[in-house]
Amino acid sequence: MKLAVLGSSSLALETTLRFHAHGASITWFQTTENQDKDLGTSALGWETLNKAPMILKTENEWITYYAAPLSLILKESQQLRACDVVSISKRFLKPGEEIKGKSRFHDLFRIIFQVNPSEFVETQKITDPQMYERLSQEMVESLQSTLEMYEDFDLVIDLRRATVPTSLNENGRALGENRVSEDKISSGERLLSDLDNLMVNTDVREMILVGSGEMAMLAMIKLNTWVKNPSHRLFVVTSEEQPFEKILKVTDQKNKTDFENMMNEVQALWEREMNSFHEKLREWQALDDFVQAKKPRPTEPIPQVNFFSGHNVSGVDQLIDRKRLFVTLEKPDFREGKWHPENNILDLKTLGVDQVLKATPLKRADILHFPENEQGYFPLTPEKFESDILKIKGMEDEIFKLFSPVHTS
Repeated sequence: MKLAVLGSSSLALETTLRFHAHGASITWFQTTENQDKDLGTSALGWETLNKAPMILKTENEWITYYAAPLSLILKESQQLRACDVVSISKRFLKPGEEIKGKSRFHDLFRIIFQVNPSEFVETQKITDPQMYERLSQEMVESLQSTLEMYEDFDLVIDLRRATVPTSLNENGRALGENRVSEDKISSGERLLSDLDNLMVNTDVREMILVGSGEMAMLAMIKLNTWVKNPSHRLFVVTSEEQPFEKILKVTDQKNKTDFENMMNEVQALWEREMNSFHEKLREWQALDDFVQAKKPRPTEPIPQVNFFSGHNVSGVDQLIDRKRLFVTLEKPDFREGKWHPENNILDLKTLGVDQVLKATPLKRADILHFPENEQGYFPLTPEKFESDILKIKGMEDEIFKLFSPVHTS
């Protein structure tokens, strides 16, 4: 069994170690991405190191006493490549193409990856000195740009982290999204850091937050003080009928408490504004008609945080002056917005804002050339180490329906 493992997380290390123990031939592509915060260890790892389990408090300790020595052991019999993968496809089959009498699994997976030319030359110098001697100096000097190579595999376990923001429209691309200035849409891993500057920018008074997952929840917590300014407004758009319902069930207690406290404070502020409005409205209604004609009717306030739940973002446009964005929202008839249901009256509406906060889910880079349900391809985005290890065990069960471990008869 020839297996490719993609990713630089602690889970990728454990996965490589597990299948190494099963006797697989492995290439571990340590793609350039942010490391996990959850730097876990396993009984198998400590057994492989022939050490008693240790409590590792820092990333440096985890690397020094666990990850680095395990990597050295793996290097003795497996390929460890610190490089980026640029394409994963079948060797010959097009997406959806079938082989008469056989499954698509008959064809191998082909992974194209980038290599550092200087490292490649040095490797040839060590592994094949005779070939290296035959390389001309001109040939060696020409290898100054990034090279692409490929390798073929029976199976692929894709553990790359999700780093690419999805569209404002979670079911596809929003109209005009790619034409908006990059500085007007904050997304992905830079969203929270962007908020530090946006919250002190006096030109940013209205923002729209798209999404209701963990990133959106953290953004709202950070905007707690900002939204209480009477001149500021935050519009929250999500396809969920009950925003934040799912994430609040799984997030840690501190985030949950901070978010709920913020929402309670915003609600209390809104109730005070509405009470004041109704009092002024009653006073205005008590006036004689000729006085009402001279005095404008009190304006009903807009909530500081205004929810458009059960909605999709279908389009975004930027004015010629490049300052304001107009975001078009749609609500289908099969979905209800249960927060601020008064926003459900119109199926189509447009909001004018100064900034868009795109907190939609992240995805992996689009380098696949087949559907994610392709037999032999096993994707998993690292989240929580302990639960992820259990998912890897589930993958083992599926994989061993296709291949048997070398130590079994």
